[in-house]
Amino acid sequence: MLQQLEMEGGIMHSGVWLRLMTLTALTVLMAAQRPEVFTLMVHHGLILTALNSSVSLPCELSPLFNAEPLEVRWYRSGDFDKPALLYRDHKIQETPVDPRYKGRVSLTGGLDRGNVSLTLERVTLADGGEYVCSVSDAQWYEKASVFLTVKVLGGTPVVSVAEARGGGGRVNITCSSEGWSPYPTLTWRNKEGTEIRNGREVLNTPDPQGLVRISSWMLSSPSDTDWLSCTVSLSEEEKKESRILPRAPTEGHWGLGAFITTLIILLLVVSTVIGLFIWIKKTGFVRVSRLKKMANGNDKTESTERSEEETALAGECGTQTAKETTTQRECVPKEWGEVKRFKVDITLDPKPGHPYLQVSTNRKKVYSKTSKEPHVSTAPHVLSEDKFSFGQIYWEVVVRNVGIFNSFREKQSWYVGVATDTATLTTGVVPLTPQNGFWVFTFNKEKGYCVSDDPQMPVSGNESPSVLSDMSADILTTLGVFLDCDRQMLSFYDAESKVHLYSLFNVVSSNTFFAVFSPGLRDTCPLTVK
Repeated sequence: MLQQLEMEGGIMHSGVWLRLMTLTALTVLMAAQRPEVFTLMVHHGLILTALNSSVSLPCELSPLFNAEPLEVRWYRSGDFDKPALLYRDHKIQETPVDPRYKGRVSLTGGLDRGNVSLTLERVTLADGGEYVCSVSDAQWYEKASVFLTVKVLGGTPVVSVAEARGGGGRVNITCSSEGWSPYPTLTWRNKEGTEIRNGREVLNTPDPQGLVRISSWMLSSPSDTDWLSCTVSLSEEEKKESRILPRAPTEGHWGLGAFITTLIILLLVVSTVIGLFIWIKKTGFVRVSRLKKMANGNDKTESTERSEEETALAGECGTQTAKETTTQRECVPKEWGEVKRFKVDITLDPKPGHPYLQVSTNRKKVYSKTSKEPHVSTAPHVLSEDKFSFGQIYWEVVVRNVGIFNSFREKQSWYVGVATDTATLTTGVVPLTPQNGFWVFTFNKEKGYCVSDDPQMPVSGNESPSVLSDMSADILTTLGVFLDCDRQMLSFYDAESKVHLYSLFNVVSSNTFFAVFSPGLRDTCPLTVK
């Protein structure tokens, strides 16, 4: 029996040694068989990874053989001479390499097994892009590309609601979120979880750091649902969500306390208006606008100025009596803080109808195609796609842009305001007057700021009768425009300093208004709708 066990043990040991010797022989044989031609196998499609993580960019020889005698070069597309990693002469080379990858890259696949995969550690946003795996020897070389995308989870969506243009009980809901990579998906859902696709608009805007800002807007009726959700996501697991009740800021139920408070405030306002009216009648006080001097600059006596201002006030608000205090109160321009809640999203007509103008693809900018002198007598303009006939509308226009080194880019001229549906569209002379359907705020480098407020005053080209001489040409960067169709009033604001600049009254149209924009002549710097 003992002799039989010893024989069986010897047979088992012999079997193990035979297997080991076979594997060793196969390994040596694979290393010895070095083909003259080979290919590379890489990952097809995007490789996704998170910030500050480690990622492997796969690359293998086919057929598999020992790659230690070969040269292996990993580099960004277009940067062959500055590789992220260079293996040559059986070692990793110190130069020439891209210093951005120093201490962060290595070959971890196993060169002796034909795996030349690159491992990248502490991934940054700048690491995203195309990488080329190149392997060569004295007779043959091959290369292949892999694509790395760095995932960045952006901020929680900011959702807001405002009364829609035209009223009708509908509201305009917006949702935006910043700091995403790659391009995320934005989804609207109702309380039942059903996705809303109809009537929505989505816009993706890259920033200088390579991240993406996504925004969307849609119209909704408060009766449609109890709440809406806006979800921005990279995947089902990587997402952020916000919810909102689709109700206009002015909607809600009135409690007894709110009713009494509002009634007291209304009585105080009426008493103040009546007292102010009586004081005006007794003292002869008239409202003095911040923008008060006329283009001719002629000196006037105090009595003459008062008479003209009283005439202007009567023309703006109509002849007032003690019974018409409400109308007078309604003609008082609103503060910037009151009008900003009526802000709407304005888009430009992609076909400006003028050969010298160009509208950007997102329909938010308009600029002149040439800095040369066009053969026209007035600055060409473009209208908005949106049109208004009732309600209150507010929008902002960047009229002075920040350029290189935080300096301001000079514009020669521009005008912004509203035009009626009967406004003349021509490349010839277009007097910017209410008679021709234009109520505009203009700037000319030589003349300064002007408004068109006198329908009887003949003007041509870009001239306007009222020069706002107490405004500095260096202070206005963003112009706010507020159109109150119901009160027939157009007001202009400095949106940066939140100051009311000027108001035009009796702004009427036979049908509808359009926002009007002109970037001026000989000026490639754009006007931008915010």
